[in-house]
Amino acid sequence: MTDRNIMADKKKIGIFGGAFNPVHNGHIALAKGFLNFLELDRIIFIPTANPPHKTDRSFASKEDRFNMLSLAIEDCDRFEISDIEFQRQGKSYTYDTLCVLKKMYPDDEFYLIIGADQFLTFDMWYRYKDILSMVNLCTTAREDEAEKAKILDFAKSLEGLDEGRFFLLNQPVIKVSSSEIRDKIKSGEDTSSLICPKVNKYIVEKRLYGV
Repeated sequence: MTDRNIMADKKKIGIFGGAFNPVHNGHIALAKGFLNFLELDRIIFIPTANPPHKTDRSFASKEDRFNMLSLAIEDCDRFEISDIEFQRQGKSYTYDTLCVLKKMYPDDEFYLIIGADQFLTFDMWYRYKDILSMVNLCTTAREDEAEKAKILDFAKSLEGLDEGRFFLLNQPVIKVSSSEIRDKIKSGEDTSSLICPKVNKYIVEKRLYGV
């Protein structure tokens, strides 16, 4: 096999983890932005397992979060979902998840997609230097030059982040969080502009988040 064929077989895979409690339009817009910006072959969404300290109704079960995420991404054939973090006992670290994915897709290149807030605390992640040896790191900034400068400065200072393996997406950010959506749902406010209709219908039918 020639070097050209080897490169042709290599896939670019986005990894997007989170609670997705619930998944909202901001998540999907971010994923689509990186899908196009980096010309990724696909993005794997990985919902986190239920944290042991979350016992109230503000945290939907892993099954409900998986189902909502499946509904939100079903119209994009380059989006898929994995329950890999549901299968482990105890704490579920990104490093451990990536080790499993590397065994599953040894020839592919990974692009870890995280929000700006998570990125700015990345040096506090479990085995973050090992994570950086396995992935390209991707984030985005709001329409704020000060925040963008802060992100770029942090990227330069992050030990182990090699030049050319960090990507900052410049696109309008949908300013919404899952916690804000849960509060709106609980208070009976309209969330139709923040989450996809199928997810909204699921939340109502399952009476999630205090509906």
